[in-house]
Amino acid sequence: MTTTELRRLSELRSLLEGFAARHAAAHAAASPEALGALRSTLNRLTRAVRARDYEAFREADLELHETIVGLAGVPMLPETWRAVWDGLLAFHKQGFDDYFTDTRVLAEEHEHLVATIALGDPAAAEDAARSHVEAVWFRLAEQSASASDPEGDPLQRAVAHLAFRLHCPLKLTEVAREIAFTSPGHLSRLFRQQHGLGFQAYLQKLRLEKAAELLRTTRLPITRIAKRVGYRDVSRFGRHFKRRHGRTPGEWRRRK
Repeated sequence: MTTTELRRLSELRSLLEGFAARHAAAHAAASPEALGALRSTLNRLTRAVRARDYEAFREADLELHETIVGLAGVPMLPETWRAVWDGLLAFHKQGFDDYFTDTRVLAEEHEHLVATIALGDPAAAEDAARSHVEAVWFRLAEQSASASDPEGDPLQRAVAHLAFRLHCPLKLTEVAREIAFTSPGHLSRLFRQQHGLGFQAYLQKLRLEKAAELLRTTRLPITRIAKRVGYRDVSRFGRHFKRRHGRTPGEWRRRK
């Protein structure tokens, strides 16, 4: 299968899983047994990720997503989704050891997805599902591109990386060395030349714009939104948000 075909198939998976997560969240309150099964599977998946046990991870990952699709209760969706899932198996398998070096992030992505469904928030669940699938594709494609074209545009690499990793700790030195393949000083200059902002200011802008979107479209608690965009300290998140948007997160949500 060509890269273009894999990309299209991954996009289809993103659409299907976003759709499934939205409907699963709408039905979650009436399905406590399914939610219990999701949480149990999530625990197994988290243990497998920490142990870097690929087979146990794949088994739990399949079961978790399959449960979400089933919980959606949409006729023909499980069969369609499974055909797409099977079509991507080899693509996903190639990268577990090489590309998921930060296993904590992988576990957190699944935990966030299950939490949004349990909260019964369809918009948040759809965002979580699609972000998760698209981040998987991006991470694999990013590494492939880095290996095949180390002389590519360093700023473009860095910007794309930030957009998909807002919830992760991100440092200029690490992004410059591992993603952009340039010096921190040069990458910082490129950000200022092209975006009028330094690395940290640009990253903060992305995080606060995503936070504003989640506050507007979902019912996620502010503490979870803060964590989702990379803030572990909710007070600091609130100060930065008000400085940028002129209102506290709570005021922004009520106004919108």
